[in-house]
Amino acid sequence: MYKSDGFIYPAVLFVSAAVLLVISYTSSDFITRKTFAKEAGEYWIGENLLQNGALLSSRHVIQGQKGRTGTHRFPYGTVSFQITESGKRETVQVTIQAETASGTRREVHLLFNQKKKQLIQWTEV
Repeated sequence: MYKSDGFIYPAVLFVSAAVLLVISYTSSDFITRKTFAKEAGEYWIGENLLQNGALLSSRHVIQGQKGRTGTHRFPYGTVSFQITESGKRETVQVTIQAETASGTRREVHLLFNQKKKQLIQWTEV
């Protein structure tokens, strides 16, 4: 220890630089993964809300209910739909708006054939 001739100071600097490099890499990777997981969760929640809105609105169209608008709340968001007549007699246009609990909004326009009882077109806005 008395004859170290300046070995300890460069060794400590090298080890601390290596430790800081590893910490910065792992923290950057962790933040990136966390952000991706949050965005992916928001995307799939929005997709689920839009699909639920499509099912609710198609049920209204098939049953011929008078209500042409509707809103439904789920624990993870809100979906609302509006049914309007389109140019053709047997098709109706449905606009679905979904908002997740965190505030992300998505909108879809659907064309639904009443005669065949099937979805013709799905267009995300």
